[in-house]
Amino acid sequence: MGLFKRVNLAFSRRVHWRLPIALTEPLFPEYERLIWQYTSGLENGVIVDVGAGYLLPDSLKCERSPDVTLIGMDILPSSLEKNTDIDAAVIADACKPWPFEDNAIDVVFSRSVMEHLYDNDTFVSEMHRTLKPGGICVHVLPGKHAPFSLLNRLLPNEVTKKLVEWAFPERKGELGFLAYYHHCSYPALKRLFEAKGFSIEYKRLRYYQSAYYVAFFPIYFLSALYDWAIWKTGIERLASQILIVATKPGQ
Repeated sequence: MGLFKRVNLAFSRRVHWRLPIALTEPLFPEYERLIWQYTSGLENGVIVDVGAGYLLPDSLKCERSPDVTLIGMDILPSSLEKNTDIDAAVIADACKPWPFEDNAIDVVFSRSVMEHLYDNDTFVSEMHRTLKPGGICVHVLPGKHAPFSLLNRLLPNEVTKKLVEWAFPERKGELGFLAYYHHCSYPALKRLFEAKGFSIEYKRLRYYQSAYYVAFFPIYFLSALYDWAIWKTGIERLASQILIVATKPGQ
């Protein structure tokens, strides 16, 4: 790591640790908790991880009932081949008809997937069709109006990928995929899910996205000021990250 990057990281971290925890607290621990909440009590059934790739949430790596089938669904076969924690792999485009029967799935979840889908209308429709009545879905994703999301859409994807890999070399290959942000703001997601027949059970919004700029302190500092101001206003459509739980009503 070069001196320039180390100095900038040091200054950025000093500011980060002085920001309110309620602003900077990540959503992923709560996402993990919700996955555990909705899957740990299943004695039988089907769980589908959309965009499973090679990594499963830690909350699902523990022992589960032998009558519960955990399916990883991804468009990339090479990613699913590395996932040793799933019971079955399904290669499929989540924006096209899913290879499952109606009312066949108990829980669907995804993390940082919906922003990469070019047709979330079909995604949510297929999720509603395949979930059982009373079935649950849990999703965490970035908001389309966050500065980093706007920048991601403005810059060519190859440029975005290189910038992200420079800032976070330890996550090379995990970030920088082409993103569409289709319906990816909380008000738009709420309208979409409810239009497809879901009930929103829970939501939590996060406004801190400055971590993307920690490798260049001047931008990080200005971004942190912006995040704090938007967080204080609580404008839902400007949230940088969204955690949503929706239910397919029972019959």
